[in-house]
Amino acid sequence: MKKTFLLFLITFCMSFGKLSAQVGGSDYIILLDNGFSINAQTFTDMKLAASKFIESLLSCNPKNRVAVVHYGAGLYNAPNTGFAPRIYIESDLTNDHSVATNIERRLYYGDQFHEALGLIGYAMDHVPDANIISPQTTLNVDLHQPLHIITFTDANRNTGTTPINRSYLVNEANTNFNDDEAFVNVTKFKEGRNSKFVMIHYTPTSNPTAQNAAAVISSIGGNYTGALENFPSDFDSGVLPRMYYNRTNGFGLYQTESNLWVDIANSICDATDWGKITMMQYEPNGCGLIGMQAVNWRYTLPAGATLDGFKLEIINNNTGDIYPVDLSNITQWGTTGLYYNYLYPADFSASTSAGATGQYRLRLNMIYTLNGNIYTVSSLNNYPWFDYDIDLDCIVLKQSQQSSEIKKLFKLTPNPTDGVFKVVLEKNITSGKLEVMNVSGNVLFNKTFRGEKEIEIDIHSQNQGIYIVKIISDKGEIYTDKIIKK
Repeated sequence: MKKTFLLFLITFCMSFGKLSAQVGGSDYIILLDNGFSINAQTFTDMKLAASKFIESLLSCNPKNRVAVVHYGAGLYNAPNTGFAPRIYIESDLTNDHSVATNIERRLYYGDQFHEALGLIGYAMDHVPDANIISPQTTLNVDLHQPLHIITFTDANRNTGTTPINRSYLVNEANTNFNDDEAFVNVTKFKEGRNSKFVMIHYTPTSNPTAQNAAAVISSIGGNYTGALENFPSDFDSGVLPRMYYNRTNGFGLYQTESNLWVDIANSICDATDWGKITMMQYEPNGCGLIGMQAVNWRYTLPAGATLDGFKLEIINNNTGDIYPVDLSNITQWGTTGLYYNYLYPADFSASTSAGATGQYRLRLNMIYTLNGNIYTVSSLNNYPWFDYDIDLDCIVLKQSQQSSEIKKLFKLTPNPTDGVFKVVLEKNITSGKLEVMNVSGNVLFNKTFRGEKEIEIDIHSQNQGIYIVKIISDKGEIYTDKIIKK
């Protein structure tokens, strides 16, 4: 009997652990340097980097939460009666993509990282302080969840003689090298709050003292194996590697670094037992729904889960309004696990008929069932160089929408097709050129026509999937539609 009970208890504990992993998450504070040396372009790059970082963290685990905190010594674009270390909290910790990435510059002048940490500690402990100048004055961290502080900064170790131009990674009251008091707030966070630090540090020229200080602030992990400043109470005991990422080109990315923010986010995120969209990319064309691309993704499911389907949405960057996008023609690319859906203006009929305007981001949702429970995980576009995917204010788009007949000028039948289909032309198109392309843009069929009402096309030899039919009229007008090969 005792053995039976023990076996039951072990099984129950294992099941509880599994369920706990399914619902667990982490808290992340994104700390943005607003100091005097951060010019408008650098801040724009930093804001985009932080947004992409946040999107990756929230996509990694739906239970993750994020808060953005600015630090500086004075107000941005506003009168200042004094200069002191200050922080501005954009919002409390949240797992809402739109709230978490709604970032504006708030502060300016000096930057004192050590003192900013102290103010963050007050916010976490709900201790009022006049230098927490935002309407949101507290950070309601979950003491049962791991805490990470991801800092974007260009700070020196300790330079500047006035509050306006001070740039400090260490304690302003004690800047001695290799001294515990220089890093006392970092130690308090690592020991007392079980915090991990990631330092993304812009140093355009060689600055070893700043790099060594930032590197020792960062926690174990990552791939930095260089020098560290050494102090006796270093919580991580001088162990390498560290989560220190030196930037020499600001916070923008080189073309070879397109996955950097996603990779760093995934390295500090625990997605245990969660299904996940491991990659979702869409390359914006910059002009509304004209010349649209395919959205691509890969995903993983936990053991025993059943995929229920995918949903695609666009979200207004400013208002948070959400509209569905037609995602009915999903195709798998061979056996590589890559899925794609070529997008067309008609797929956005819900938003365009509602008169949607502004800039939008795509969000892909995956729904699956595990142990009788339904879960949804999401991913925004991992493409790192734009803060929007669809621009519904594009002038060219507005002009094209003036004609509601654009999709009616030719018809494809049957659609889907087993291989042979007809292009039925309306009377408005009398001559021109017809092309059939695959989703990579390769032309598989082309024909010049004049006076025909119907054109028969055979794509029996092509693989199953989506193909684009393009007509270029003799007036230079371009019309497209998609045909599905079963």
